[in-house]
Amino acid sequence: MTKPIEPEHVLLEFYTLCSFHPDTEPAAQPTPLFVLGFREGSEPVFVWLVDKNRFDGSTLTKDSYWQHALNNLDEYMQKKLSKCVAEENSVHAGIELLVSTYQNQLRFTPLTPVADHPFGLRKGAPPLSAVS
Repeated sequence: MTKPIEPEHVLLEFYTLCSFHPDTEPAAQPTPLFVLGFREGSEPVFVWLVDKNRFDGSTLTKDSYWQHALNNLDEYMQKKLSKCVAEENSVHAGIELLVSTYQNQLRFTPLTPVADHPFGLRKGAPPLSAVS
């Protein structure tokens, strides 16, 4: 079993949750795949909710394109995100482009700020001020 991720190891300002909706079961809930987040000036962070190296996309879709994408999830998402970030010249805008471009096939939650959330950036102690 892998060690859980501790909040101090994932410092994010914004995140989105990506899921895939099975096309064989219209009433089924989407399958959560990963959380994608970032901090200004930093690289995007993927927190995988499935085994990215052994995920079987055939259980969710019969579409050969998406089966291939889901079976190579890390490579596929890294490639698509890199293209979007390069096109927008910004991690934030690149993630927004990725979300809007692939929203029909993948289900992304809105890009959510988390700076005051326990998994977001920690607020430091207020600065001390001199008393005269």
